[in-house]
Amino acid sequence: AKKRLIDIAGCAVSGANASGNQALLNLTRKWGGKKEATILVHGDKVPLPHAAMMNSIMVRSFDHEATGPEPEGENAGKMTGHIPSTTEPTAISVAEYKGSSGKELIAAVVLGGDVAARIASAQDFSFSTSFELCGTANAFGAATIAGRLFGLNKKQMVNTFGILVNQLTGTFQSIWDGAHSFKLTGALSARNGIFSAELAAEGFLGLKDPLLSPLGYFNQYCKSYHPENVTKDMGKLFYSQAQHKVHPSCYGNHNAIECSLNIINNHDINTDDIAMVNLVVHPSRERHFLNQPFGVDDAQPKSVFNLPYAVANALLRKAARLEHYTDEYIHEPKVLELVNKVKLVPTLQTKHTHSCRLEVIMKDGKTYTAERDAVPVGWLEDPLTREQVKDKFRRNVEFSKTVSIENAEAALKILDNIEDAANIKKLVKLLVA
Repeated sequence: AKKRLIDIAGCAVSGANASGNQALLNLTRKWGGKKEATILVHGDKVPLPHAAMMNSIMVRSFDHEATGPEPEGENAGKMTGHIPSTTEPTAISVAEYKGSSGKELIAAVVLGGDVAARIASAQDFSFSTSFELCGTANAFGAATIAGRLFGLNKKQMVNTFGILVNQLTGTFQSIWDGAHSFKLTGALSARNGIFSAELAAEGFLGLKDPLLSPLGYFNQYCKSYHPENVTKDMGKLFYSQAQHKVHPSCYGNHNAIECSLNIINNHDINTDDIAMVNLVVHPSRERHFLNQPFGVDDAQPKSVFNLPYAVANALLRKAARLEHYTDEYIHEPKVLELVNKVKLVPTLQTKHTHSCRLEVIMKDGKTYTAERDAVPVGWLEDPLTREQVKDKFRRNVEFSKTVSIENAEAALKILDNIEDAANIKKLVKLLVA
């Protein structure tokens, strides 16, 4: 949970001024309202649900944040998505508002992530037919966190979930379209989870059986589900281990990035002399949002969900850094020219859908090849250490150029020893520019 908090805090800082976020910030400022919690980096004090919403959308901006937490035991391998992009910003915002201690923050983060992951793992997930998990499971995690830190009782928590079911949302079409709204669903979950808990605390009634009633969550939002997954080892085994990314962009890009860096950093290649690039992938990648044309008219969100861009960028710039996924970089003529040379070949037979083989074919006929038949770096099978996650935090801060290095290091020290923090407010102040 500490690793998740460190990762998410860094991604909030790096995403503060990311593409599209200023529009939501402008609206939040226009709305005004009671000064309850802080928008990280920017420093505005706004109503609590709005602060959590804004902090969440910042975290999600480069698809760089921790994924999971991953189910364990009998539920291992189930899809949970980007839960921490909602739950951790919610926890930080509510903890600031309540003046909570670090121990209370940890408890809320663990419980919120566990509940969200369990609800996510209870359905048969499909990118083609399922609701976007950031808009469904994440919302239950946010509501759990708010209820925990508000001290709600059982009846109030049932009403919180019952109110929340009427606010769930989310479509993966935003990713296909490369729209800013891909990161809005998780942000709305943060807002709606807090709002539902606050409304329930006032005595407002929601669904009596939010999960299992005929028109409750499972029947209304899931085509095929297994509610027994929710309660397997509940209270004994807490799903808390996240997967931490080395590179920005969708995890589906990462093995291709690794292959690109392997080739470009081990051979003397002039990218102008590249004739074509074949990326041999699992057949499931053929009809996939990662396999789409990418051009000058596409917005920044499209770049973080695009394999041709991921490969072209890594080959051209010999790295995959946050700045490479900004409006300034994604439309450079040289990278777009190379993007058009990258073709996906969906013929790779492997048990790992993330596996790939990259073939860089030069104009003189020479071919350079790299292959990765393994899970991406940072998955539970190949995890980052806490020190590596702290280094990632520092890279996020360096990219953002907002929060001072001195304050960032002080915040990192608090996060690294969060159980000793008497009040979270000091941490929040350090994460303001």
